Amino acid sequence: MKSVFVFDLDGTLLNSNVEISQRTAKALKKLKDKGHLIILSSGRMYASMQYIIERFLPFLRNYVIVSAYNGGYLVDHSGNVVLEKGVEKETACECIGFLREYRVHRHIYINDVLISEQDDEEIKAYAKHSFVNYTLVDDLVKVVKNSDHPTLKILAICEPKTLDELKGMALKRFKDKFNIMKSFDSYLDFIPKGVSKGEALKIFSKIYNFDLKNCYVFGDSENDIDMLEISNNSFAMGNAKKEVKEIARYVLPTNDEDGVAYAIEKIFITDFNNVNT
Repeated sequence: MKSVFVFDLDGTLLNSNVEISQRTAKALKKLKDKGHLIILSSGRMYASMQYIIERFLPFLRNYVIVSAYNGGYLVDHSGNVVLEKGVEKETACECIGFLREYRVHRHIYINDVLISEQDDEEIKAYAKHSFVNYTLVDDLVKVVKNSDHPTLKILAICEPKTLDELKGMALKRFKDKFNIMKSFDSYLDFIPKGVSKGEALKIFSKIYNFDLKNCYVFGDSENDIDMLEISNNSFAMGNAKKEVKEIARYVLPTNDEDGVAYAIEKIFITDFNNVNT
């Protein structure tokens, strides 16, 4: 029987060196060879996810299903875009103004391009981590207003303590306009209301006709919670946030200990009783 496997990238498939180990790649290759559906679900840009596939998982080319931007940009196994959902122009501009008020780094994504009005260390480090280049502009608001493409996501970067405070203020102001979540301790994502990794899975379940409850779902962060909650087979990494471990059925070794590969190996011999670490 064919199954569906859903993987987050950062903190899950990717280790602390932003690499996918040979052991983990081998485990995913085994899934593909057996004909199981594989979905990669990330807050990353589509271009960034494609780079990771080409570099570490080339055998998944023209096979893997991709959910980028936390579910706002969905691409099927043939490379067809099945969903591109962005933020309303007025709402995006309001959010940029809000982040300017708090003097934190902010950037946007339009047409799968990373765009910043600040040429600071944050954008340089982010671009390097994401394996993409960035476009520097004078005014993000002007770019949003003049673009023919939707703003897929807005991201703020600052120190974790400041970010928690910023998130609280953002939720008060934008709770009806954005889905606001942390993808890292220092990253705050602003995505369209109604967009999430879990909602993306629901869309793919209709396209590929699979039962959400029977998916094998792997994650580690706040933005993974709603897709983990969908499945009866939910796996939190050993490095996951406490709230993620609490809702997952199984807790694995960390991303630096090949936790995903460990789980897949157990699944293939149906040794579920010994999955938890």
